[in-house]
Amino acid sequence: MRLVLHRKYRAGITLGRLFLGKQQLCFTREPPKACFGTETNCLEEGVYELEPIHSEEKGWEIGIGEKGKIRSLGLCLPAGKAGTHRPKDEIKERDEKLESCSIYPVTSYRADGTPLFTKLALLKLIERLEREWERGEVVELQIVSEGIPYQLESCLQQSYS
Repeated sequence: MRLVLHRKYRAGITLGRLFLGKQQLCFTREPPKACFGTETNCLEEGVYELEPIHSEEKGWEIGIGEKGKIRSLGLCLPAGKAGTHRPKDEIKERDEKLESCSIYPVTSYRADGTPLFTKLALLKLIERLEREWERGEVVELQIVSEGIPYQLESCLQQSYS
């Protein structure tokens, strides 16, 4: 089974849509591409094997090969902030806390860009993939992206996995 993540790069964040065949499973948020010069960056385009991971501290996550994880955005928020309404000026603070090589599923967005139901999106994704893992199926993630909307010299270099 192969999931496909279609990405759009922005200077401050990478947005995407995760598909199984033609069915969209969720939206995604990731750190920006490395060429934008940020400390955290998203995974390179390519194909990765997915596997379930559990820890007492973080609960269920999905491992992306040896490089990254699919996790809930709520895990990145300061204590007491998850699940509460946050003013627009805190959106940037939250995006800066995105971890490198991590993908954060999102069910939908408010008009101001605030992600909604991130934990729910992760749980639905795990529930869908759990059936495949129980049958012994290999689950893969293929990451593809649109071109960068404007060209930085550092973004012109091709990246291959």
